[in-house]
Amino acid sequence: MGVLSLAMAKKYGIASTDDACVMALETGTCEYHFVRRYLERNLQLPPLAAGRSAIRLSMRSSVCQEARCLVDHRRQAKSLISKNAIDDRNAARRNNMRVIVHCFVLVFVLSSALLLNSGRAQNGGPTAKPVVSATIAARKPVFAGACKACPWGILARVTADALKFYDYDMTICWVCWSTFGPREMADTTKPVTPPGAELGTPEYIEPPPDAVPDISATSESNLIDAWNGTGAYARDRKQRRNYRVIAVIRTSTYMLAAASKESGITSLDQIKHRTQPTWIVGGNEIIFDYYGIKPEEPKAKGGGIMPPEGSGQGRVSREKRASGDVFIGTGLLAKTPEQRSWCEASQLNDLVFLGMDEPLLVKLAQQPGYERATVPLALFRDVDQPIPTVMRPNHFIYIRDDAPDDFAYAVAKALNEHRKLFQVLLQPWYYPLQTVAVSKVIPMHPGAMKYYRERGFVN
Repeated sequence: MGVLSLAMAKKYGIASTDDACVMALETGTCEYHFVRRYLERNLQLPPLAAGRSAIRLSMRSSVCQEARCLVDHRRQAKSLISKNAIDDRNAARRNNMRVIVHCFVLVFVLSSALLLNSGRAQNGGPTAKPVVSATIAARKPVFAGACKACPWGILARVTADALKFYDYDMTICWVCWSTFGPREMADTTKPVTPPGAELGTPEYIEPPPDAVPDISATSESNLIDAWNGTGAYARDRKQRRNYRVIAVIRTSTYMLAAASKESGITSLDQIKHRTQPTWIVGGNEIIFDYYGIKPEEPKAKGGGIMPPEGSGQGRVSREKRASGDVFIGTGLLAKTPEQRSWCEASQLNDLVFLGMDEPLLVKLAQQPGYERATVPLALFRDVDQPIPTVMRPNHFIYIRDDAPDDFAYAVAKALNEHRKLFQVLLQPWYYPLQTVAVSKVIPMHPGAMKYYRERGFVN
């Protein structure tokens, strides 16, 4: 205020200016506007020397009172502003707390959903409202199996025999093989006899039952394709997500490749370069693609692709199949329709079993339901050394997600308590306690999981 005081001293006098500054200091209002207003009002007073002190005192009192009012107004304004600021801060805090609470609720809900979803494959996940079919209610469930000597037909037979101990009289569909069973199960349709079923082995089949199946069996890879709408189910243009697994049963079905010694083939890579006729029994799309084998090329050279089973119209005799040049497909030591070509060829022909390139084995093992394995020595005639390969070990006994828990529990209990039945039929099956309740893609049924927890098979 010093520079302004000099200017005012010239205009109003040193004494008046000094009085104004003293007054500003006493009232705590050290502002230019206060000093100027004080001097302007002080000059309007009558210049009576005798009453100067009284007038100045009166003026000082008036100005002080006005200054104090001004200070009080400012303090009230500051207080009001502070109160409003506090209210705004409190409101902001309340809003922030609401946001935080909402975030916690959202995180809790999402965490719960993720927790439920992460355990879905093992614990069954969300299950449809239980539906007790008429056949289950009558304790006469229908099993969508396969032919009587087929792998899934054998699993049907085992399940039916095990459930007899619990007063169930199961009916088996002996023609619900391949993709028919998974479609009929998911779509709840009655079984039909597949076209060409009579061209196989008639004694292995019977007409299908006139009822929707309640339970079925198939390979893990086949059911995953149906679940995702891929592979043979891609043309259906839909996924089928209402399967629930009761038990995972294992077998040793190896991916095999062999050639007749007469053909001179010692590697699958030689097939595409052959100029003479080449007859291939079976096949695998991934193997064909890897080695550049196109199905139409053998036919153009006088050969072709032969089906691995059947003897009716459009099929070939066992002697014709066994005379093939190359054999590709899954096999084991059992004369099931799917694997019989390996028994026939190894008995009627001299074979050279072929290894597959490591990159191909890696790719095959990545397919759903497959894993690395080794063909054991002497599995078939002419298997003269262990051969690295892959196998398709897992097969599912499964039901729909709306099946009642007590039925799923009963099936799981029956299969476990009578698992020795798996060992006395045509194909070697295994019921390992460590993996009977382990399905990586398709959820287990909660009724079955209840039984496995009680038995301590799972946590």
